Amino acid sequence: LGIKDVSIKYTEKQMHSIWNYQFKNWTTPLAATELLKKFNNREILSQTSYDFLWKILTETSTGAKRLKGTLPIGTVVAHKTGTSGADNKGLSAATNDIGIIVMPNGKRFAISVFITNSRESEATNDEIIADIAKAAWDYYVK
Repeated sequence: LGIKDVSIKYTEKQMHSIWNYQFKNWTTPLAATELLKKFNNREILSQTSYDFLWKILTETSTGAKRLKGTLPIGTVVAHKTGTSGADNKGLSAATNDIGIIVMPNGKRFAISVFITNSRESEATNDEIIADIAKAAWDYYVK
């Protein structure tokens, strides 16, 4: 797809079986945002596949307090979360949310927020992501 900085070596099941495997599956926020832009511009999927994925991403119930957290009620957000869980020392390797946010005028923007190696609670990490999304929203809506 012409997107660099993506590595997928292990399945979800494998990553959950051995902690260090998750570090072999990675991307950058910039690469994730580029993928979102290609998706949003309908450069990578058929219309049928696009419609199917858009429906799944807008109806997801995970991460309600992340990108969507402090946006106005009813804002359409097509997003996908990622969460590593924490190790036995309370270190969370990843709390992420990437998505496309639809503004009141119908325009959209893509955003990717990755929190890595955090000792904060899941609620605090969610709040950080929500604050960043709201700052982006405020910038683009103005």
